[in-house]
Amino acid sequence: MTKKTDQDVMRENNKKLVLKTLFNAGQTSRSSIAGAIHLQKSTVSSIIRELHEEGLIEELGIGEASNAGGRRPNLIQFNYRYGYVLAFDMGARHLRYSVNYLNGEVIKKDSLRLVGNSVKDVFQMMREVISGLQAFDTMKGLLGIAVSTHAPVHENEIRYSPFLELDSFALLPALQEIVDVPIRFENEANLTAISIRDFWYYAGEEPLQNLLALNIHNGIGVGTIINEQLYYGVQGLAGEIGRSVIYKDKQVYRLEELYSEKAIMERIAKHEKKAELTVDEFAALIESKDAFVLEVVDEWITAIAQMAYNLVQYSAPEAVFLSSRSLSQFPDLLQRIFEEYKALDPLGETRIEFTQHDIYDSSLLGGVALISRQVLGLESQDLVFKK
Repeated sequence: MTKKTDQDVMRENNKKLVLKTLFNAGQTSRSSIAGAIHLQKSTVSSIIRELHEEGLIEELGIGEASNAGGRRPNLIQFNYRYGYVLAFDMGARHLRYSVNYLNGEVIKKDSLRLVGNSVKDVFQMMREVISGLQAFDTMKGLLGIAVSTHAPVHENEIRYSPFLELDSFALLPALQEIVDVPIRFENEANLTAISIRDFWYYAGEEPLQNLLALNIHNGIGVGTIINEQLYYGVQGLAGEIGRSVIYKDKQVYRLEELYSEKAIMERIAKHEKKAELTVDEFAALIESKDAFVLEVVDEWITAIAQMAYNLVQYSAPEAVFLSSRSLSQFPDLLQRIFEEYKALDPLGETRIEFTQHDIYDSSLLGGVALISRQVLGLESQDLVFKK
């Protein structure tokens, strides 16, 4: 292998810097890019030519002159329709997917009911989705696939799954046999954290550098962003807070055995003498002010506030973002969580918010950002994606 010279490395870094600036800028010009990143115009023009040859530049024509006069600039922008990416979310009961341009704009998305709980069955559904894809008015078509899993992931391999039977079936090689594009697996809480980092709009505020995404669904997980980078921990096991132990009623439980959304609804379903409870039925019981349900919800709110408080004491993020299907329907419950949290930490600077995206969109958008960054070679750059 030929060793890269310092000049090669510098050229590569400059190309990434120009590409990042193009990605974030919208309409711009070569001189504007050179000024923004403090590179010589000749260097920027050379890199722009290279990116243009690769199909990553879209020419927009002549723009308006500046107030100071001078030549009118040739406007360009990043070619978001260079290709598209596909993101899957493998849930307990549904396979959700989203097809997006490289900048994050949605082309198509859908949710498919799972038949069985075997990962091999999930693969068959994925294959049908992939086989039905078109070019979607792009140059290169499909560029990469991200797969959100409700399980820990290490080195692109699912460690274990509490909801799907892995069956000794190797999902990654099976996908690689039908498509020749990069494929990334990642934990759904981690992808939620990525989506907040890359898609969240802060109304003029500086992007958050340190944040937590606390996902309370069938399990409980946390995605952690530290200094704008995702924290994985040893073998990808960071954030498995649901497996934390808690002592209650003289027994030791896992936290998610008591306070996951699944555990709460199973507890209420048992009281209602039902095999299971849907989110809509749960919401209806809350609205009816059922005494038992309200008692369970009160306990749940306190537990979530304490979880958030404990997480904040450990990592001191700028914000904690909560995600839950059922809680998202009741803003007053979210307010109560916030109030109980503030009572525990009245002087704390960390804010508690609820994710703006649909909870499933969050993991899908995180997958879109993850694989788009890999395709473009901009994994560690500050990028602004669009909904």
